Amino acid sequence: MIFFYGTKASTIKNGIINNVTCPHCDTNTGMNYSIFGKYAHLYWIPIFPVGKVKILECKNCKSTYELKKLPESIQQKFNKEQEQNPSKTPIHHFALLIIIGLGVIFGFYSSFKSDSDSKEFAENPKVGDVYFETTSTGKYSTSKVTKVTTDSVFVLVNNMEIDKKSNVYKINTNSNFTTNTYGYSRKQIIDFVKDGKTIYEIQRK
Repeated sequence: MIFFYGTKASTIKNGIINNVTCPHCDTNTGMNYSIFGKYAHLYWIPIFPVGKVKILECKNCKSTYELKKLPESIQQKFNKEQEQNPSKTPIHHFALLIIIGLGVIFGFYSSFKSDSDSKEFAENPKVGDVYFETTSTGKYSTSKVTKVTTDSVFVLVNNMEIDKKSNVYKINTNSNFTTNTYGYSRKQIIDFVKDGKTIYEIQRK
């Protein structure tokens, strides 16, 4: 069975400590060590780190130990070496959190940009602008600018409505627009965008 979530580990540092006595062969020697960073993952994408595992190997007899199972003197020597040259958690161990964070930032930016553009397009309308609107029935639809004068904006109204705002693009097709033209004052369009409901977005190609 394949599991899409769980924990994994990767090597984040290798090194050596010298002049220690191996508890197995009782030889004054050196020990190679590896530090493994453990991380939680989802669909093999790291989410966040969940700790480190430190493994040491005697250079003489090749016995291996977890650091916490070695004598205090070796642990102290190891910790002193780490203070001088600490191991750092790789940034990719936070990959999913970073992706989510960037997604949130992008969402805020897109919303801000859309609001800013809509206000600009309302103040300076052009033929072809598409108004995304909340209808009088509480549903969603669009209208398309066909003419702009000094004081007025004229639009073709979409004869279709839809329940979900996120699906409005599905009905925003040329075949759904009526041949009847409706006119609004330019101030009305600005006010509609300001209230954020009547016209909640303007798109311009």
